Amino acid sequence: MKTAFVFSVALLGLTAMTTANAADLPMPAKAPPPPPPFSWTGFYIGANGGYGWAYESSSSLLTTTLGTATVASTGTGTGWLGGGQVGFNWEAPTHVILGLEADGDWANISGSANGCSIFTTGAHIGSASGCGTDSVRLNDFFTVRGRLGWAWQNVFFYGTGGFAWGASTGTHTTTCISGFPPVCPAGSVAFTGGGASYSDNNLLGYAVGAGFEWAFLPHWTFRVEYLHLEFDNVPTNFATTVTINAVALPPATYAVSSNNGINIVRLGLNYLFNL
Repeated sequence: MKTAFVFSVALLGLTAMTTANAADLPMPAKAPPPPPPFSWTGFYIGANGGYGWAYESSSSLLTTTLGTATVASTGTGTGWLGGGQVGFNWEAPTHVILGLEADGDWANISGSANGCSIFTTGAHIGSASGCGTDSVRLNDFFTVRGRLGWAWQNVFFYGTGGFAWGASTGTHTTTCISGFPPVCPAGSVAFTGGGASYSDNNLLGYAVGAGFEWAFLPHWTFRVEYLHLEFDNVPTNFATTVTINAVALPPATYAVSSNNGINIVRLGLNYLFNL
């Protein structure tokens, strides 16, 4: 019985020592909480740059003292662009994103179109009245667009569409004046002049496109975007005067209606004030 008492005392002491040593051990560290999911909600501002290619189709009514003539022409152009954008995103719990964006770009998208006018009234119906070349450049454009898409963590895929307007400048160069009844330029006569400059500062139309955006840092995003701008039924009016054998002919007036399509691929960098 004495042995049992000694054993019990020893066991009690060992238990106390173990408890004391355990109390001295450090508590296990808690795992850090996972980072909050990336949020696309917030205002943003950024810059962009890219490349564009364009096409134009136009029909013109040319009025001269010899009658009226019509000309149809098509042309293409290419060039660079750059500018900036501001906007706002709202991300729903389903990760659907609604947004609104406004942007403006300076551009140098230029090209040319050639055509010959054919008399439709007067004594020379069916004959060419002359030929010319138009060189046109898109100088800038602005858009206000909605954006709708879906986010997968820090990647956002979207479609976009809205209003667009822009400004362009152009020059017309008469390349030949017909004698009658010839086919220009084989029967053209020597002349000087025939040049004109014009501008269209109120191109109105629409913009549609798509893109994706990648948040590579908590507040910084990078995007790749395609846009199509369409400006249809654009009116342009100008007049030219040519001189033949030192005699200035009465001015010929042009009334032009053109359809213009511009395709753009651009890269963008944004700073997102995400909430």
